[in-house]
Amino acid sequence: MPNPPVTFPALFTPANAVAFTNVDGTAQTVSAAAPLPVSLSSPATVTGSVTSVATILSVGTASFMGGAFHVTNAGTTCTITYEQSNDGTTWVALPIINAAGPGSAPVITTTGVGIYSYVSSAAFVRARVSTYTSGTVTVVLNQKQQVAASTGISLAAGSSGIGSVSVTGTATVSGTINPGTGFTDSTTALAAAAVFTGTGRANNAAQYEFFSATAFADQAGTLFIDQSLDTGATYQPIMSQAVAANSAANLVARVCGAVGTATLYRVRYVNGATLQTVFRLSSGYSAN
Repeated sequence: MPNPPVTFPALFTPANAVAFTNVDGTAQTVSAAAPLPVSLSSPATVTGSVTSVATILSVGTASFMGGAFHVTNAGTTCTITYEQSNDGTTWVALPIINAAGPGSAPVITTTGVGIYSYVSSAAFVRARVSTYTSGTVTVVLNQKQQVAASTGISLAAGSSGIGSVSVTGTATVSGTINPGTGFTDSTTALAAAAVFTGTGRANNAAQYEFFSATAFADQAGTLFIDQSLDTGATYQPIMSQAVAANSAANLVARVCGAVGTATLYRVRYVNGATLQTVFRLSSGYSAN
């Protein structure tokens, strides 16, 4: 049986998509605004050479978003300045990036050979010799319709705002971040029922979150952490723990109260009914 005929609605219009490849490898769809054959309004690659203070090359950037200047010969002690313009008369600086060192800061002049990338929405770009000593200065410019995003570019030093954030001064980090501050309170054995009271330690560093105490003794006793909110005039015990003979105990109190000399923490130990022969007591502030 033959296949039935295929019919289409009266309003159905066949459509074909045709594209061509640009010289830089990108594709462009053929349309009424871009029929085949298509001629780019500006050449993709331009070469220029000079032997004096003069413009090496100047090109329009229609259909292009950026590119790279390749300085193949820099002459002897010559400076090349890069610029951009919308009217071809008034020129302003064009920042470029060394393609071999993308982590470097943008510059607007060069004195050596290399490939220097740029991105610009201006109508014209140019390279010119602004300082000439001797030799031939040669530059090859290649423009691109699609430009790769610049990455790894460092921020030049200064105090410029980034959006609503401003960064000033210099931050230097070395060693351990937020190190703790420790103290050896006592290693002297206590008599029966004797009490050791440590020094009140001010919480002067905002990064400290904890005050801890550790005790070891060969006789039973009790370990305390005391707090003062009035510069040491009065203390209140805020934590305590029994210490068994020949064992250790550890207390950790979360720091609270105003940061400064008015808020103090100290360690305190009360020995039991038997004379000690071994006693170790320490304390300290820490960030975690």
